[in-house]
Amino acid sequence: MDISSLVNSEDLFELQLLHPATEEPLGISFMIRSAESNEVKKIVRQHSDRFLASRKKKLTTSKVEAEYLDKAAAAIASWSWGEQQWKGEQPLLSFEKAREVVEEAGWIYDQVAGASEDRANFMKSLPKGSAKP
Repeated sequence: MDISSLVNSEDLFELQLLHPATEEPLGISFMIRSAESNEVKKIVRQHSDRFLASRKKKLTTSKVEAEYLDKAAAAIASWSWGEQQWKGEQPLLSFEKAREVVEEAGWIYDQVAGASEDRANFMKSLPKGSAKP
């Protein structure tokens, strides 16, 4: 078996958002990029470049937090809010709006970041009869 194609970090994973208390589906779906995708890595590199360019400044917890939030926002490739709303509207996806959502709703951040970081979400399924790793 050629294992070079087991994981495709450019594939998208459909995340069905779950209610934070009941874990019932909310009818909201996000298409999630892998944390290893080029689009997400671009955001991580921008943060690293800024940090390295300003070596005199110290890394702070707020800067680290901002990086995590930006990374989660970049992981959202598209979304469908179904019948649900965010602050009284059906939000259009932009990096800024995604950043707002993951920053203000920690439970959404948790689900988005978890889906993006879970490599299994971006793996090809094994052929039938294959032993699972």
